[in-house]
Amino acid sequence: MLHNDPMTLNDLKPFLDKMVALRMADGEIAKVRVRMIDEEYDDLIVDVLETSSPERYRDRQAAYTFAATDIESAELVL
Repeated sequence: MLHNDPMTLNDLKPFLDKMVALRMADGEIAKVRVRMIDEEYDDLIVDVLETSSPERYRDRQAAYTFAATDIESAELVL
């Protein structure tokens, strides 16, 4: 899904429990597994599997939060 506007949680809901490539507004590209969608805060809770910015993720065992508005595109990884 490519958007000119930031993505919404409704755009991202089909990716729950799936492996996804995310392109972020700051240029980061991350391959993640979407674990949860937090509708109260408009966030995705993910396991980061690969990223173009590894310095941001110190603990490989932790889940991380991405704001839906920071995501420019999401694509299912097969």
